[in-house]
Formats: sequence, C-alpha cells, structure tokens
Amino acid sequence: MKSLFFYFLAFLIYAPSVYSQGDFAYQQPYRENILLDQEIVSGGYYVDPSKNIEGHPYFEYRSFELGQITINGLQYKDVPLLYDIWNDELLTFQPVYKKKILIRADKIDEFQLANKRHFIRVDENPGYIHHRNGIYELLEEGKINLLAKHFKRTKDKRDVSKFSDVFYEKTDYFLRKGDDIEVIRRKKQAREFLDMDKKDFRHAIRGERLSFKSQREDFLKRLVQYINQEKP
Repeated sequence: MKSLFFYFLAFLIYAPSVYSQGDFAYQQPYRENILLDQEIVSGGYYVDPSKNIEGHPYFEYRSFELGQITINGLQYKDVPLLYDIWNDELLTFQPVYKKKILIRADKIDEFQLANKRHFIRVDENPGYIHHRNGIYELLEEGKINLLAKHFKRTKDKRDVSKFSDVFYEKTDYFLRKGDDIEVIRRKKQAREFLDMDKKDFRHAIRGERLSFKSQREDFLKRLVQYINQEKP
C-alpha cells in the first residue's frame, strides 16, 4: 500500500490531462494512501523563501524531477523530488492542493535525483555547523567514503535592485571511515586521515595534474579511488 503513495503523487503531476475535479478514478485510493504515509513522510507544507532574495534555495534545479528515495528501508521509484540546500530539506509534491511537502529527514535513508546524484543521510557530524538534517552527497563509496555537503547562504545585494539579498552556494568535502568523519580543507588533513606517507600520497595522484585548491572534488575522488582499489 505504501508504494502507491508516491505512485499517485507522480501520476497526478505528470499526467494532468486525465485529472478533473470530482472525476478521477484514482482520487480515492490516493487519499487513502496519503493518510497511511502522512505520519512518516510529511513534515508539513514547505514555505517558499522571500521573493526579495535573488536566485533559489535548491540544488541545481528549481523544479521537481523524478528520482528515487529509500524511506525506512523501503525504496520508491519515480518520485517527484526537489532538494532545498538552504534549509537542508527534501521536498515532494501534494497534487490535490498543489503544495510542496517536506519529507521528514529522520525517515530518509538515501535518495537519488534524476541526474543520478546520490545522497545519503548521516546521523551525526559533531562540531560541523552545516550538518543540519544530515543530508550529504555520496561521491565515492568503499572502505573510505567521500561525501560532499552542499549548502546555500544569503548575502546582501550591493547594487540597486528589486532584491535585498542573493543566494550563493558552497560545498564542503568529507572523508569517512566507519564512524570517523572529517571535513577536508587541506591536503595534509586528507593524508593524515588516510594514514598515508608523503611518497604514497604523491603516487596516488601522480600524472593527474589536479589542483587541490581549484579541483578539490576531483583531487579527493582520485585519492579515495586509489585507497579503495589498492589497500586491503
């Protein structure tokens, strides 16, 4: 029954031509299933940010796209999803009232967007101020995991405009081994976390011509791929 909840959400959004008020064969089953999932899935209606802020609070795209999500160990496919990285909230769509719904973050195991970007939920990251609901992109997986935390902030607009503020995006990268997780802002941190000597560290990225400062994601991906492939 629970899988029908997301099926009807997706159906109602992407097949509007078959829907009319009071004449929709799946309306009653949809209503029954949304009640079953209300407590698990719905964290309430989403409130859009102020229109005085230029840009949008979402990851990459500002419109819903079909993805997949695992909630409490159950996987749902073809789910309309939108990830707000300003508030660290995952959204789906309520078709009856045409509202964005907050999916309770504590119920999320993982999700994948239409562009195949894969996100997981991390319970704790002590001392990290942008952890919030704990949603991180999983860039590499193995003995060592490479995670990215995407987030947006706002800053004042300095020029004359109808906007008072503007969104801007930042990303932090983390190495994770078991329960240990560390934000990586310097090459030395990565080397020490991975317990590599300087020679082995240089060998891992030899020939790649990658700059840690300007190509941090690619640099760390190559490093983690080397560790996951070479170390027992």
